Amino acid sequence: MKNFRIVLMFLLFFCGTSYLRGQDPGFHTNTRIKLREHVSFLASDSLGGRLIGTEGNLIAGEYIADCFADIGLEEYDGSSYFHYFNVSLTGAVKGIPLAVIEGCNVIGVLPGTHPRLQEEYIVVGAHYDHLGTLPGAAPSVDSIYNGADDNASGTAVLIELARRMKEKGGLSRTIIFVAFDGEEQGLLGSGFFLKDSLFPQHKIRTMISLDMLGYYSTSGVLKMLGTGTLAKSRDWVPETLTLKVRCIPFEWSPFTATDTKPFAALQIPTLFLTTGSTSPYHKVNDQEEGIDYDGMAGITGYADRLLSVLGDHPSLVPSGELAVVHYVPEYDFRWGPAVALGTNRFIHTRGALEGRTAFYAAVGAEARFLWRRYLEINPGLYLEQMGARHAETAGDPFLNRIQMLALGVPLTFRVYFPAQHTLPVGIYASLTTFYRLYLCGSTNDPDRLFSDIYRRNEWGLGLGLGLRASAFQVGYEFRWGLSGRFRPEAVRGYNVRNSTGYITFSYFF
Repeated sequence: MKNFRIVLMFLLFFCGTSYLRGQDPGFHTNTRIKLREHVSFLASDSLGGRLIGTEGNLIAGEYIADCFADIGLEEYDGSSYFHYFNVSLTGAVKGIPLAVIEGCNVIGVLPGTHPRLQEEYIVVGAHYDHLGTLPGAAPSVDSIYNGADDNASGTAVLIELARRMKEKGGLSRTIIFVAFDGEEQGLLGSGFFLKDSLFPQHKIRTMISLDMLGYYSTSGVLKMLGTGTLAKSRDWVPETLTLKVRCIPFEWSPFTATDTKPFAALQIPTLFLTTGSTSPYHKVNDQEEGIDYDGMAGITGYADRLLSVLGDHPSLVPSGELAVVHYVPEYDFRWGPAVALGTNRFIHTRGALEGRTAFYAAVGAEARFLWRRYLEINPGLYLEQMGARHAETAGDPFLNRIQMLALGVPLTFRVYFPAQHTLPVGIYASLTTFYRLYLCGSTNDPDRLFSDIYRRNEWGLGLGLGLRASAFQVGYEFRWGLSGRFRPEAVRGYNVRNSTGYITFSYFF
C-alpha cells in the first residue's frame, strides 16, 4: 500500500508538470518563485494600479530598475536605467482638462559578445503600467485595476528572461530589455523610445513584446504573432515539447495593439508573445491569485530559447512583409473574398409597373490596388443571385416573381479617411461602375420565359460608405442599373431598371 501511494504521488506530480517536460525541475521551481514575487509586488494594492505618472507607477519602475541592477544589466546611457518623457493627457488629472504627465521607461542593456553582431540590437519589451483605480467607486467596492496579467505577468517574464541571459554570459547581439510606461494610454513609452533615438533604429533587428502571459492553463496556448515579419521563420522558430506554441504570421486585430506597433511602423520586424485575452484584463479582478505561475515559468523557458536563437542567428533578415494593422506601403496590391446581402427591386421607367423588394445575395473576390495609402482601385468578380417582384398595375394582387443569376464585374474606387497608415480603423467612400452578365432566370408566369423578356446585359453605377478595421471591411452600397431590363418590344409600353442595396463584408490578405 505504501508503494502504491509513492507511485500515485509520482504520477500526480508528473501529470501536473507534463507540459513542462525537459526543463530542470529545480530551475523551473526557482523561476516560478521569482515570477510570483514580481507579480505579487507589481499587482499589489499598494501600487494602486500603476497608472502612468502616479506614485505607484514610479515605485514599480524603481522596483524593475533594482532588479536590472541586481541582475547586472548595464544602464542604457551609462548613468541611469530611467528614460523619462513628458506627455500631455486630456483628463488625466481630475479637474484639469489637460495635464502634462511624466512617464518613464526602464531600460537595461546586455552587451553582445560577437565582434560584428554586437553592433546589432534585439529589443525585448513589456509594459509595466496599467489603468490605476476606478473613479467614483464606493469605499466598500474594489476599485483597483491591479493588472496582474496585463501586464505584471509580461514584466515578470522580462525580468527573469534578462536574468537567464546574463547567467548565460550574453548573446552575440546586444539585447535591450525595456519596461515600457504609458502603453495603456496609447503606446507612449515605446513611441518615445523610438522618437528619442536611444539606439540606432536601422540596427534593431527585431522587437519582441511580452504582453499578458499569465493564463496559459486557461488558454492552452502560447501565441507568437509576427513570425511572418522575419524571413524563413520556420528555420529558426524553436521546437518545444513543453508548451503548445501557435505561430501566427501577422497581428491582425486593431483592438489589441501592443508595443510592437511603433516598431513595425518603422518596418522593424516584431514578435508578440501572449497567452491571449482569456484573463479578466482591464477588470478589477485581474489579480495575482488568478495567474498560472507554472505556465509562466514554461513560457520564460521558451522565451529563453527563442531569444537565444535570435541573438546568435548569423543573419536576421526582414521578410519585407508587415501586418496591415501596423504598416501599409505607399503602394500595395492585395486581394480577398467578399460576400454581400441585401435587397433588389425593379424601378419602372416606362409604364405603370409596381415594384416590390426581393432578396439579393452575392459572393466573390476583389483585387485591391492601393495608391498613396488612401486611394484604392478594386476590380472584382461576383456571382449574384437576385430577385424581383412586380405587378403590371398598381394594387394588382398578382405579383410576377423573378429569380436571376448573374456574373457581376464591378470596378470600385475607394477613398479612405484617414489614410491606412494613420490608424487601423477608419471609413471609406466609394464610387462603382459595374457590368452584369445574366446567366439564367425564371418567372412564375408560364407564358413569359425569362430569356424572351429580359436582356442578358446590364451596366450601372453605385455609391457606398464603409468601415475598415485592420484587414476587414464592412460597407453599404446602393447601385442603380442604367440600362433597361426588358428586351425591345418584349413587353410593349413597359420597361424597368434594377436598384440594389446591400451590406458587404470583405477581407483582404
